[in-house]
Amino acid sequence: MSLEIIEKIRESDSLELALENALNKLKRAVKKRNDDLHLLNFVTVDDRNIPNTRNVVLRDFSVEDLTVRFHTDKRSSKIQDIKVNRDVCLIGYDKRAKLQIRIDAEAKALEDEEILMDIWQKMYPMSRECYRVSKSPGEEIKSLSEIKFDEDNESNLIGFDNFVAVECNIKSLEILYLSHVTHIRAKYKNNNGVLKGEWIVP
Repeated sequence: MSLEIIEKIRESDSLELALENALNKLKRAVKKRNDDLHLLNFVTVDDRNIPNTRNVVLRDFSVEDLTVRFHTDKRSSKIQDIKVNRDVCLIGYDKRAKLQIRIDAEAKALEDEEILMDIWQKMYPMSRECYRVSKSPGEEIKSLSEIKFDEDNESNLIGFDNFVAVECNIKSLEILYLSHVTHIRAKYKNNNGVLKGEWIVP
């Protein structure tokens, strides 16, 4: 199927079809845990101008708002980095579709407690557990025995104070379809809420 789509894009010379297919892949990846694009590389630059990369789980993608969302611990270095520099990059690769997606965005931690609480209450208990770790993510320890979790209770709110959602407002989206004939590459820039594209050399 991936080769058929790539050939349709090539034959039609359609930027719209190339984008539509990529956006549909992202929408699908939000709910499918085994999808290649469910896990994205998230790149930030810290206060020493050093790039940092880590994996994040794609939790929401809005075509209407052109936003990507993931969840993290507010004590993590990700949050510290975007306080210094909100410019970030997310990259994913769908092996079956032979499609690489790169998103340049502006990230912000959501502060609306009502929104965060709604997300929190819809999460699986196992997903909330990682926010109950006593020490901050990335903190140095001398032994694995130092990794301890605060006990949950009937409120199911233990760890909520450490939880945050990060919303990334898409500035541009670049796609690369890999093909044995010729790779297909395009870049789309956010122009007042609409992605305007152009072909670029692979």
